[in-house]
Amino acid sequence: MAFSVPAALRDRNFLIYSLGNAISWVGSWAQRIGVGWLSWELTHKTSSVGLISLAQILPLIAFGPLFGALLDRYDHRRYAMAVNTVLAILAVVLYLLTASHLLQIGLLFLLALLLGVANSAYQAVRLAMINDVVPPSLVASAITANSVIFNVTRVVGPAVAGVIIARRGVAAAFAVNAASFLGVLGALAVIRVRPLAARKSTSGLFAESREGLRYVIGHAGMRQVMLLSAITSILARGVMELLPAFADSVYRRGSVGLADLTTAGGVGAIVGAILLSRAGSTQVLARLTRHAALWLGALVIVFGLTRTFLAGLLLSCALGFAIVLCSVGLQVLLQSSIPDGFRGRVLGLWTAVNVAGPGVGGALVGVLAQWAGLQAVTVAVGLLCALLVVWAMPPARPLLLEG
Repeated sequence: MAFSVPAALRDRNFLIYSLGNAISWVGSWAQRIGVGWLSWELTHKTSSVGLISLAQILPLIAFGPLFGALLDRYDHRRYAMAVNTVLAILAVVLYLLTASHLLQIGLLFLLALLLGVANSAYQAVRLAMINDVVPPSLVASAITANSVIFNVTRVVGPAVAGVIIARRGVAAAFAVNAASFLGVLGALAVIRVRPLAARKSTSGLFAESREGLRYVIGHAGMRQVMLLSAITSILARGVMELLPAFADSVYRRGSVGLADLTTAGGVGAIVGAILLSRAGSTQVLARLTRHAALWLGALVIVFGLTRTFLAGLLLSCALGFAIVLCSVGLQVLLQSSIPDGFRGRVLGLWTAVNVAGPGVGGALVGVLAQWAGLQAVTVAVGLLCALLVVWAMPPARPLLLEG
């Protein structure tokens, strides 16, 4: 299996889809930074930052598998357009309430929950559409190319947000996100989508979700991938959800420092995604993913011990590198093994684990840090992550999706 990013980007259909997503993702990162900073600015409590993060993520756990089952029933393009329209409307509401100075922490929590529900409907189709817009031979290449583009926007979006928030206020970052949805909606309107065989629904959404869960549990390789994703997402990536608190209370750099830390993580992630694109085979990809999972715990420990901003930037970059190697590597291994009939349901479960995990971890670390101190809790979380990864991934067992 080859992982050539240029091969995917030479496909006109995928290029249009990727450009539309890139515009939207820049706005989404700007909004993400804005929500995190606003939650800190309103309360100056790590617990509030963590709980707002959790509010955006918790619906993914509750509804992600259900939306995955729903996705398996309907046309992916129309589904994606409907969900992105809802997300755009919520961005407009967030902008209007913030610009009118009506947004307090309770209302922000409610909006974060609504955003979480809409995002839980979007995440599975975001991943599934890659398989719909490129031929099967380019799927692995497209996944890694998609990761490179996503992480480029992870650099650009926070940088844009830092400048906008500093000069125009946080409401302007939300306005940028609302306008950015024109990119993805326009792309979805013009791309060609691979037709999928219609699947007749024989039972309810809950029953179909359980069927997807049984399918994953019965597949040894998928089961291990989901477990590793849960460990690294909740613990290692959960710490990264507390960057607003690190930026202000540890490094004393404010919203600009937050944007710099997030941008550094994005730079590391881009390098990791480019390395993945050159993996050359499933075996090499699996080895890179294994090493990255083992590195994450150690990097979180060192990050927790760091007190200078420069060291924090370097560690954020290293964490971004390891996180994308682990997360995207696991995703490529997973996506290459899912049959179309189960794609939505398996990716719905993946969303609940991989996308929701950081929010759960961020809330956990935030609450514990309020009691025991941010850096001490970060060190403890890194140690736990390292131990659990070693337990879930014994050296004698290859990280390959064999049933």
